[in-house]
Amino acid sequence: MKLGLSDCSGRDVAHPLLTRALQRPRLASNFVKMSSWFNTTSTLRHVSTVPKGLPASKLAQGLQNHENYIKHNPHMAKYEAIATPTDPAPTIPETRGVAATGEPDCYRVTDKIHTLPAGLWDSDVVSTYEFINVDNGVFVRIRSPMNVMMESLWLVKDAEDGKVELVEEQVITASRLLMGTVKSMSETGWEGIHASMIKKALE
Repeated sequence: MKLGLSDCSGRDVAHPLLTRALQRPRLASNFVKMSSWFNTTSTLRHVSTVPKGLPASKLAQGLQNHENYIKHNPHMAKYEAIATPTDPAPTIPETRGVAATGEPDCYRVTDKIHTLPAGLWDSDVVSTYEFINVDNGVFVRIRSPMNVMMESLWLVKDAEDGKVELVEEQVITASRLLMGTVKSMSETGWEGIHASMIKKALE
């Protein structure tokens, strides 16, 4: 049995915590049904001001370099490109109000996270990342174990005062049991990730 995610579609998902249940089809089916009943969503918005002298186009190019994007993840241990599913292919939700400017690009990413509550996940968390470029940014969908999904729209925008901003609009879908942990990780880590992206673009 495979551990982790096999492709960007979220199919063939398995995780060490669920190995025993997944070996029993009825238990696995019941688990998926029960987790979907308790799913909830949360929306976060994070904004960083871009230093003067950094062209907006250069920062946007950094977002659209998908391997560069992955490397700004402080928990990332390893990653690899994987085949992009075609049935269905990754798409951007219409509610985001942006259109794709390129084909989807997918990766399998392993994070080492040692701050998770005991027994929640292993320290090695394997997720799939779906990238779709848009004007001045990128849409990223992350599928993680236990039916956790994070959809983030990253845009480089002009602010009203003439400054440039890096804007991250994130929608998290997870069970009510996990939502607090996932939100906390996002809220405590976004500033460092934004700073790392901006620093790289300044080089």
